[in-house]
Amino acid sequence: MAAAQQRLGLSITARQADILLDTLVDKSVETDHYLLSYPKDEPDKTDTCCDAHLARFEQRALQRKALLERKAEVQHLIALIEAIRPAFEASESSPVSTTAVDLSGVTLVYRDTAGKTHEQPLADIGSAGTLIDPDTGDDLELIAALVAADPTRTKTQGATP
Repeated sequence: MAAAQQRLGLSITARQADILLDTLVDKSVETDHYLLSYPKDEPDKTDTCCDAHLARFEQRALQRKALLERKAEVQHLIALIEAIRPAFEASESSPVSTTAVDLSGVTLVYRDTAGKTHEQPLADIGSAGTLIDPDTGDDLELIAALVAADPTRTKTQGATP
C-alpha cells in the first residue's frame, strides 16, 4: 500500500521571506569562512608522520565534510525560498500582508555528473531525502526549483540544464 503523500503548507509574509533569505545567505557566507580553516581534502606528509597527526587530520576531514554538507543544505533552502518569491510578486503582497504558499507544487531539479537533469517533488524530501547519483553515491547538484502554479514551468532558480 502506498503511503499518503505529505503536504507541506507554509504561511509567510514577504518580509519574513526576505529575512529568512538574508539569514540563509549569511549562514552560507559564515560556512564559507569556516571552510577556509579546512582547505585540504588529502593529507600532507606532516599529516601522516605519526598516528596523532593522522588522527587530527581525519577529525578535521570529518569536520570539513560536515561543513560542506551544511553548505549544500543551506543552498537548497535558499533555492526553495527564491522559488516561492514569484508567489509574493503575483499577489502583489505588501510587507505586512500574508500569502499562503502551497509547497506541494514545488518540484526540485537536479543535475548529475553527466549533465542529465532529474526532477523530484519537494514532498518526497521528508521520506526519501535528496536525490543521489547511483554511480557515485554523491548528492546530485540542485539547479532549480519549479513552481507548479507557473503554467510554463520555467525555472525560477538555477543554471541552464
